[in-house]
Amino acid sequence: MPLLLRPIVWLIAVLALASVTLAAPPQSDSFASAKRAAQQAARSTHSAKRREALEALARFPSDEALDLIVQVGLKAKDDETRSAARKVLARMAAEQIDDADNAGAPRAAEDEQAAAAESAAGIRQHLHDLLDRERTPAGPVAVGLATALLAAEPAGDAKSLLTTLDGSDSQALVLCWGIATAAAADGAEGVPVLVALSTLRVFSDDFSFRRGVVRGLIAIHQPDSVVALIALLQTLRGEVRADVAGYLEAISGVKKGIDADAWQAWWGESGAGFRFPPGMATYPVPTVAPGEAGNAYYQIPVYAERIVFVIDTSASMAGERMETAKRELVSAIHTLSPDTLFTVVAFSDAPHGWQPRLVEASDDSKRAAAAFVRALVPAGKTASFDALDAAFRYDAEAIFFLSDGAPTTGRIVDPGQIVRFVAEANKNRRLSLHTIGIMPEAGLATFLQALAAANHGAYRHVAD
Repeated sequence: MPLLLRPIVWLIAVLALASVTLAAPPQSDSFASAKRAAQQAARSTHSAKRREALEALARFPSDEALDLIVQVGLKAKDDETRSAARKVLARMAAEQIDDADNAGAPRAAEDEQAAAAESAAGIRQHLHDLLDRERTPAGPVAVGLATALLAAEPAGDAKSLLTTLDGSDSQALVLCWGIATAAAADGAEGVPVLVALSTLRVFSDDFSFRRGVVRGLIAIHQPDSVVALIALLQTLRGEVRADVAGYLEAISGVKKGIDADAWQAWWGESGAGFRFPPGMATYPVPTVAPGEAGNAYYQIPVYAERIVFVIDTSASMAGERMETAKRELVSAIHTLSPDTLFTVVAFSDAPHGWQPRLVEASDDSKRAAAAFVRALVPAGKTASFDALDAAFRYDAEAIFFLSDGAPTTGRIVDPGQIVRFVAEANKNRRLSLHTIGIMPEAGLATFLQALAAANHGAYRHVAD
């Protein structure tokens, strides 16, 4: 090569190298950089940095990236970061690509879809492997992995987590509880997870789980959750059906009770442009659906299938109070549907149950219960806590508690302590505790209102 050309060749080589260097992606886009950022975020006290790191890792569908998301996200102490990690994992594990990227290139779209499906399947398998190795079935890691899998796995997959969960294993049930709680906190992304849980046998068999899933959908408060609730309404029963109907009436401003077809028609007409009423994001979930369906006890609609009526027979109830309370209770008993299970607990110094277990509301049972109620004689003090404790020992989904006086005897007398104790005992059972105050003084009204509010119930004030 002539000597004069050598500088030109070197210059071309340098320029070519420079062009390659400039065209290379910046270091921040590399997995090594995302990994370092994730490791730094894990030590940070700022949840926003951890969430940014999770999104960066989501661009790299590899086992190492998934492991980092678990470490940085699912093992975080704050709920917001754990929720972000669940959403990232679900997105990575789903078989979806943007078809707009391959417009006009169907073969390329098919190839990319196949590659995306293969990648997503590999991600789901790694999540399954991580879940199998997790030793704490209800811990945030197991719950996060399971929630992501339920959100991403194709419907009908025989090897899906949903198939595994649909059994009687106690650990699976514990995991289901955790998934329901997590999905309710994930917003719209949690809707398909809760819908999947509603197909499990435990949803049909366990009242508290069924109510937890439905309450989760209500808490999400998004159009997708409304669609899911309307679809479920046809199959629901008892207090849970009332939850859905009450919520739909609250957000719509129309009264259609528990008529699933009517609600379906309403959403068909109003869904496209529907806007939630202002302030509804913090709306307390209704526990009783207004309307004409079902019988009522002191104007509280009775939707529950398993009921305990608790009536105060202390000395202060003597006279017209007692007679009116007995008439109302007898009337409510006689209007129970035959498939309802029920009993009555009377209390003064101590509780006294009519039956040791709930019985079918047959004509004979109703007559016997009515006779028990009519024979009640007021006397003694007011052992409110002991009566509530006795009622909670039945397998009920609703308790109706009637009293005219503050607690004066029993294992716990302080109203505030009773409210706290009962609310804690009911945290996972989720039964409805409806309360009726007969000419209550201010202290009793406050007590009964607090009991109902803390336990999915309604309060009724009876002035005379």
